[in-house]
Amino acid sequence: MHAPAQPPTTDFRFPLIRSAIPRPEAWRELIDVAYRSGRFSNFGPLSRRLEDEFVARWGTQGTTCVLASSGTAAITAALIATGVEGKVLVPAFTFPATLAAIRMAHATPIVIDVDPHDWRVSPAALDQAFAATGARAAVVVNPFGLMFDFSRHATVTSRRDAVLVIDNAAGLGVDRTPYERDALVFEAYSLHATKPFGIGEGGAVFAHHKFEYRLRKALNFGLPDTATEPHWGINGKLAEFHAAVGLAVARGFTDQLRTRQRLAARYIDVASRFPGLSFCREPSHSAWQLFPILFPCPNSADRFAQACANLGMETRRYYSPSLSTIPECEVLEPCPVAESLARRMCCAPVYSHVDPAEYFELSRILESALHHALGAAS
Repeated sequence: MHAPAQPPTTDFRFPLIRSAIPRPEAWRELIDVAYRSGRFSNFGPLSRRLEDEFVARWGTQGTTCVLASSGTAAITAALIATGVEGKVLVPAFTFPATLAAIRMAHATPIVIDVDPHDWRVSPAALDQAFAATGARAAVVVNPFGLMFDFSRHATVTSRRDAVLVIDNAAGLGVDRTPYERDALVFEAYSLHATKPFGIGEGGAVFAHHKFEYRLRKALNFGLPDTATEPHWGINGKLAEFHAAVGLAVARGFTDQLRTRQRLAARYIDVASRFPGLSFCREPSHSAWQLFPILFPCPNSADRFAQACANLGMETRRYYSPSLSTIPECEVLEPCPVAESLARRMCCAPVYSHVDPAEYFELSRILESALHHALGAAS
């Protein structure tokens, strides 16, 4: 396994993110390919090799995977590749990058609320929003990369001949449903240094193979130029340096995923002793960028975050603020659920490398902070 490339940059003993980017010696030989060929971008051989690796691990027959410079660019490419214009539906409970991706595609995001139980836009609400807005596309978000089946959402968009993009930024690493069997469904991931499969900066989009050319065109300024296809595009290609890092990450990713899931299992055991909390209870259902906990009220979430900080653990509030509270956003209707979630959600750190003593200490801090936030365990 690769040790973290750099020490934490915060004063916390346990920072929110502890990078697992492999050191240069792990990928130096790989990047020599780029130096020998003189090709450092524009879908070079290392990028193609990493795409093939992703398809082999998480794709199926007919799947294509195209790498991008970021998860944001991956979402944008899917919208450009399908010629999406005008209104695009997006949940209020998400990171602002989702909003930015839609705007980068020259489309107009329309913010809608999410379900209080699973934190995602429901299929029924999605269908109603399509009817109310006349939108021809939606970007739905899978919060925190927790395993979820969007097949019913795909049914809604298929019935309306609309495009569906699944923003699963933190989800790469666990089993996935090959939604791309429907040609108008795309799934985008982030490869940012903060993600479980982190390479520094990057993204990936899984799609039906018929869209491979258009996705690459969308990520390459709209080139090559033809008279029969849209000319618009962005500069969203993955550099060969990041692809080399990705290939090195892939070598040890199974062990890193196991470590993350093992720590999450310990957190689940601790959190299960306290009533009133909502969290994923299946360690295998996520690659666990973070461990999200929904508290019963904002005050208990505040107390938890402060107690963790006092004990040397950094936490983060997600997704705060709700997009519905941003003045520049066009909101279809009030979003009380997303706004409530944003005030009550708090995430604890999960790492790819944890020594035996740290398993105990991280669990102890979580339990102590939950006692402080909620009182005695049941």
